[in-house]
Amino acid sequence: MRLDVGVVCSILIAVMVCPLEAQAFQTLTEKLQGENPQVLIKEAQQDGDIVRGAILFHQGNIACAKCHRPNSEKMRLGPDLSRIGADLNNEHLVESILWPSKKIKEGYETVTAVTDDGRSINGTVVSENDQQIVIRDRQDIDKLITISRESLEGMRPDSKSSMPENLANELKDRQQFLDLLRYVIDVKERGPTAKADSNSSTGKRALSAELEGRILIQKLNCVSCHDSQGSQMVLGVKQAPSLSWSGKSLNPEYLQAFIADPSGTKPGTTMPNVMHGLKAGSREYIAAAITHFLASKFKNGYQRDAAIDSPTVKRGFELFHSVGCVACHSTRDEKAIEVPLSDSTPLGDVSNKYNVAALVEFLEDPIAVRSSGHMPNMQLTHRECSDIAGYLLQSAPAAKSDWKLDEGLAKQGRAIFMATGCGSCHSGVADQKKQMLTRLDKADPTKGCLAGDGNLGRAPKFELTETERKQIIAALPSVVEKLKSDQQIRVSLKAFNCIACHSRDDLGGVSVKRNPHFKTEDLNLGEQGRIPPTLTGVGAKLKADWMRDVMVNGRAIRPYMNTRMPQFGETNIDHLLPLLQAADKLSPTEFSDFDDQKAMRTKGHLLAGEKGLNCVACHTYKYKISDTMPAVDLTEMAERLQKDWFFQYMRDPQAFSPNTVMPSFWPDGKAIRTDIEGDTNHQIEALWQYLIDGRQAKTPAGVLREPLEIVVKDEAQMLRRDYPEIGKRGIGVGYPGSINLAYDAEQMRLALIWKGQFVNPEGVWYGQGSGKVKPLGKAITLPKGPELDFANEAWEVDDGRPPNHQFKGYSLDKNMRPTFLFEFSGVKASDFFTENIDGESVSLRRRITLSAQQDRSDLRFRIASGKSVVAGAENDFVIDDKLTVKIISEHSGEIVDNASEKSLQIGLDLISGKQQTIEIQYFWKQTQTAVPK
Repeated sequence: MRLDVGVVCSILIAVMVCPLEAQAFQTLTEKLQGENPQVLIKEAQQDGDIVRGAILFHQGNIACAKCHRPNSEKMRLGPDLSRIGADLNNEHLVESILWPSKKIKEGYETVTAVTDDGRSINGTVVSENDQQIVIRDRQDIDKLITISRESLEGMRPDSKSSMPENLANELKDRQQFLDLLRYVIDVKERGPTAKADSNSSTGKRALSAELEGRILIQKLNCVSCHDSQGSQMVLGVKQAPSLSWSGKSLNPEYLQAFIADPSGTKPGTTMPNVMHGLKAGSREYIAAAITHFLASKFKNGYQRDAAIDSPTVKRGFELFHSVGCVACHSTRDEKAIEVPLSDSTPLGDVSNKYNVAALVEFLEDPIAVRSSGHMPNMQLTHRECSDIAGYLLQSAPAAKSDWKLDEGLAKQGRAIFMATGCGSCHSGVADQKKQMLTRLDKADPTKGCLAGDGNLGRAPKFELTETERKQIIAALPSVVEKLKSDQQIRVSLKAFNCIACHSRDDLGGVSVKRNPHFKTEDLNLGEQGRIPPTLTGVGAKLKADWMRDVMVNGRAIRPYMNTRMPQFGETNIDHLLPLLQAADKLSPTEFSDFDDQKAMRTKGHLLAGEKGLNCVACHTYKYKISDTMPAVDLTEMAERLQKDWFFQYMRDPQAFSPNTVMPSFWPDGKAIRTDIEGDTNHQIEALWQYLIDGRQAKTPAGVLREPLEIVVKDEAQMLRRDYPEIGKRGIGVGYPGSINLAYDAEQMRLALIWKGQFVNPEGVWYGQGSGKVKPLGKAITLPKGPELDFANEAWEVDDGRPPNHQFKGYSLDKNMRPTFLFEFSGVKASDFFTENIDGESVSLRRRITLSAQQDRSDLRFRIASGKSVVAGAENDFVIDDKLTVKIISEHSGEIVDNASEKSLQIGLDLISGKQQTIEIQYFWKQTQTAVPK
């Protein structure tokens, strides 16, 4: 769809976030503030679309649901709107949206706390005592900041509400405001229906000491030595790592140190010290002999790596902290140094243990090395494994190892391997008959492994805490008894640490400290887009075949969630499937009778489309992602879900998933679309009958849209919105002659230039402001960071706003071309672009005018950067063979070598009270034959 200038103008006015002071337009907020609230309420109740309002309420760019979610009071920044009926009338709702700081509800006031190190923290107080105060960050609701009383300089009330100002500017138009208001009024009037959050780790009950002991008995592989006859172990024996792999892949020096002192080399390991009674010299000799035996038997090929490049390390850091590694392991800093978190599985000194090739091989298929599945397969690609390995091993010693195989020592190692009983736990190295000790339920905890250090005798030494010792002792008498189904489920979920990501009833959930590392590709989905779903009732929710596909084959339906679903191996978790299916039951469900299935599917097709409940506004359809968010695919619903769960969920989504962004279309059992035939059961049945057609289901209205294009004719066209490589403060300008740019008002820089058609705005038009504007041409990306900056102390570039730059808006000439205005460190700047058409050749001309309050010689202006910057004749410079820049003004361009790129800069010498103008021209092809400089 090509939009003419008149249509473009209406779009621009509608989608601009906040027109600048140089503009004459009123924002949507300003327009609504000028209206009578009673009129807005009346029109919302008469003409507001409650379905569209529900979708808006849950969208990420508005984020109402994130702060007003139905959690406990301490888990949100704003009140639960379903519980404010007695406190606020509808007029107050309007005021809260348009004037959020006019009246702040008691209990939701914000404070500003100042610490002795100069930090200023703004948010709501969650708790406080004599030692500390805990504040929920106003900018990040999931972030809790603990401040000790000793470091608190002061705290003052803040008159500004945590509700953002100018929220209505995120809406497309007045009708969207009426839709949102209509939904909010409905939530308030129908009252509370949602339950407490079921996937928060706060206040979750732990397993009993007996069940924890059962897990430890399996984890420590006690049955490798003790008679297990009659034992009712829920899980299979935890097989020790494959020494055939370790012998050929690991650093022999590390292996030798680990065998001599397991917990000293890797604190937290489950490997016991079987040589604790020997002198240090004897331990080291035995460890060396076993290491040489393994290295000779499996042809150890360990070699140290060359230096690892920084891009690999950076990618690995991001992956390690997003795909799920830190659900079990402690976080690490940029140098891969551990930042300890409690309840973490230890990694130890990986930089001395592996080389990159070995760690990549392990990460690609960990179950081949550790068959019990406690290190799961995270479904990583080879590239991802390489990046994570590079990140973890970046500080590995560079010196070449002087370790050499001693064949004589290796021969002794085999005999020692047998004598020390290593084969009891590690299979596949040398055949060894296991020594069967007392049956576990008859074992005396005052002797052997559970005795104190002085009473161990020849028993292996496990580094157990006193709590762990008591848990094992509690489990011993009943280890021959079969657990109930619910206990078996809980033991399995804890043993495989499923509860680090999922909750089930009162067990588990993402911890507060690990919460920030669960991320999403689509913020519109809120918590549901990043926190793995609850396992409460999962057996009643999912069909058995689908559940097996997820747990065994790694099938996924949430591509927007960065955390991966681990694969533990079919033999390890196969017992869980029937247990969950049998344990989880729903109350009886009442279905709707019908005679004509075709008519029901037709009605379901209507309900799913934009003229019904608009399911396609959020849900993917046949892998086509919606414009608003990529919620789970509609065409997989019936294959995945059990019908009675679907019915009960649709009636009350928040009862099953309090963090869901799914609106309730049948609150209190009443259909909000009374204009569509049928009561609640009838409408839900119609949807189900439509969905059971799966991939064959008829495409709902609203899925296929004609693409949009803003057309530039005789005047420049502008669109201020979210652009690639910029963010929400991007300003796109299309000039006559098919020359286009995107300016970054966050960092005061030219960010993108391209030739051809201007932009496709459907990402922000259809997506309610949540998507990005798409340039309709191959854009050349210019470097991040402000172009005007200090010559020797430039701002260290990131995605944020530089501290000394202020964007001052723009003015327009008669042909609607903008002049961008900003200030930096006492220097005022204007930046004007125009098209330059010379026959068939087109280029972009730029004029930057600077004026200073005092003489300045400490500044520079960066024009472009690239891997290659080559100087030619007449002040021409070729950037990466893609762009030619010509400096027209009397300034000399200087090529500056940086760490990974070259930069074209102009040194500035500004005189107080005198303007200086830089003129530049950008070409898409070389104008001169370039020669090296």
